[in-house]
Parts: sequence; structure tokens; C-alpha cells
Amino acid sequence: MNLERAELLLIEDRVAILASPTGVAAYDFDFRLHFDCRHPYRIDGEVGGVLRVGAPTDYTRCHEDARTLGVRPINDSEQHLLASEIERWYPLIEDATPKTMLFDALPDVDVVEAIFGWPVFLKGSRQTSKHNPELSVIRDRTHYAQARIAYARDPILHWQKPVLRAFTPLAPVAGHIAGKIRPSIEFRTFWLHGRCIGHGPYWYQVPPYRSDRIDDGLSLAASVAARVPVPFLVVDLALTAENQWIVIECNDAQESGHAGIPPPLLWRNLLDAWT
Repeated sequence: MNLERAELLLIEDRVAILASPTGVAAYDFDFRLHFDCRHPYRIDGEVGGVLRVGAPTDYTRCHEDARTLGVRPINDSEQHLLASEIERWYPLIEDATPKTMLFDALPDVDVVEAIFGWPVFLKGSRQTSKHNPELSVIRDRTHYAQARIAYARDPILHWQKPVLRAFTPLAPVAGHIAGKIRPSIEFRTFWLHGRCIGHGPYWYQVPPYRSDRIDDGLSLAASVAARVPVPFLVVDLALTAENQWIVIECNDAQESGHAGIPPPLLWRNLLDAWT
């Protein structure tokens, strides 16, 4: 993927945004409706910026293409991988997140049963299959046999290395979303150079929820942001059924959706904190 379809915006003469529509409402945002924008063909010299082009299949290529336009994306290629690949960020925050193992291929059922027991959480090294419960929370041996076949055929998972995680019951919230795992008390947090510039409910599609312990969750996320040295980072949090905060995952904030965070507020905070 390159940036041929991306629009170059210079926001308030401070931050460059390279954006192209993805068709995902929780990700796309029209900066022109909320901020003073210029539309240069390219920028003389170089300006720091953010890629909003979805999840690039080749981030290094995107980064190089952006530099030819005078834009220096905030996360370099190594930082992007550190934020995006569970095998890279997990060892840095192992004590803050459920036990996790990465495999080259899904292991034999006896291995899974011996290490994790049932249920067990399944995902790819970068993401789940849109939170499909049948390919996320694996109930028993029979379900695992079915999931192994489905994983190899799934358009999102088949190219990713499989990851198994210890299943941790989470505090539920009201409402449900067809075709998704059961929503729980989860929050998305955005961090710019270790500073929280926005947080909000991860499950924005259900009735609004909150937690009177969110400050404890943000403290955990802050410690994770300090241990995962990525300039623009997302840390997703969840409250367990035992009332403890855990980290669900990290990601490059450039490719993360807004979830329940008002986009104008998030990007205003980014502009104000930009250095």
C-alpha cells in the first residue's frame, strides 16, 4: 500500500496529516470541518505528522512515501512494529496483561489444554477477526478443532501468526452487538510521548458506561506507555470480573479507531500537546 489516495493536510501550520477514507466511521475523520487546514501538494522542508490511512500492509513504504511529500510520520518503522506486533510489546508488559503465547501455527489440542485449559482466547498476532466470538473465545476441544479450520480460511487471520491467551473473565456492560464477543468494561487510551491525550469506552456501540476506578486504569496505561517507547501509542484496558485492571493490547495510534472518544477533542488535544 502507498499513499496515492491520501490527502495531505497541514493543520494549523503545525501538524501534517496524510489521510485517506477507509469507510470505517469509527476511524475516518474530516479534519477540514474542525480545524484550520492548508492543502499543499507537498511541504517544503519537513514537518512532523500522522498517517490516517488505516492499517498499512507495508508501513515502511508508507513512511518512505510520506517523507517524499515532506511529512515525517510520528512513529518510525521500528516503533510501528513495536506497537503493532504482540510478540514485540508483550515481553515489555508481561505483568500487566494475560499470559500469552505466539505460535507459527496453531498447536495440537493437547498442548493448548496443558498450557491454558478451557476456555482460551484466540487471536492473530496483530488483531482478532472483528471480535468474532467463534474465533475468539474457544470453549473446548471440539470448538478448537473447528476454530483451527476456520482460522486458516479467515480473511483477517490466515496471514497472521496465531496467538493464544489465558482467558480472563471481564466485568460485563449492558447491551450486546450482533456477531461480536460480549462487551465489557473496556477503555481505549491514546498516548502522545507518554501523555494521555484521550480516553473513552472501547464499546461505543452499546449504552454508555463508565468506571469509578478509571484513574487506576489510566495509571496502569501510563506505566505501559512508559515501557513501550512509541511516540503515538494506543493502550486498550479492561476491568476484570475481580475488579482488577489489565491491558488488552497495544497498537500504533495512527491506525487505531477513535472508539468512544470524541474525535475533535482527541485531535485538539494532540495539536495542543504536539512538540
